[in-house]
Amino acid sequence: MLLIDFGNTHASIYDNKKISKIKIEEFNPPKREFYYINVNPLLEKELENLPNSINLDKFIILKTNYKGLGVDRKALCSFIDDGVVVDAGSAITIDIMENKVHKGGFIMQGISSYYKSYENISISLKQERVQNSLHDIDKLPQTTREAIEFSIFKSIVLTIKDISKDKKIYFCGGDGLELSRYFKNSIFNQELMFDALKKIIKDTKC
Repeated sequence: MLLIDFGNTHASIYDNKKISKIKIEEFNPPKREFYYINVNPLLEKELENLPNSINLDKFIILKTNYKGLGVDRKALCSFIDDGVVVDAGSAITIDIMENKVHKGGFIMQGISSYYKSYENISISLKQERVQNSLHDIDKLPQTTREAIEFSIFKSIVLTIKDISKDKKIYFCGGDGLELSRYFKNSIFNQELMFDALKKIIKDTKC
């Protein structure tokens, strides 16, 4: 089974349990049948014209009052009955599910965007990000690097904690593992999106 999740800048590919990631401009249409979701409007016409492509967007069933919910968020939420879904990529999306109903959600800057925003304020605030580090967000910072890391991670972590209460939190995305380490009630699943897409295909027999 070939599944592709098209984002704004990258595409994640699931090919018979093998996962890879490419830049959008590197995408070459496969010759065999594939299922996909897509949030990139510049790609949609090309994808729709491929005879071997199946857009899963129209097969996703999700109860929600949210207007304009992206297909990626819809797919993830349809897989979770109860809990908080956090997709930590170029943006961080946080969605609440209760009894198979999407109660709402919100969008934050991705971690890399936070770092860039400081650089935009002043070149003296430019910091190279050290990925997959567990930062101390309970100790008052004593350096500029610590101050920036503290502000970034504490703002994200406290926001998620405030909305999640005692619910399970399901993390995915490039920064999902790093963020999940701040939560005792977290589950990180690198394949969460593809698990969701496989369930959609199975349930709808599309």
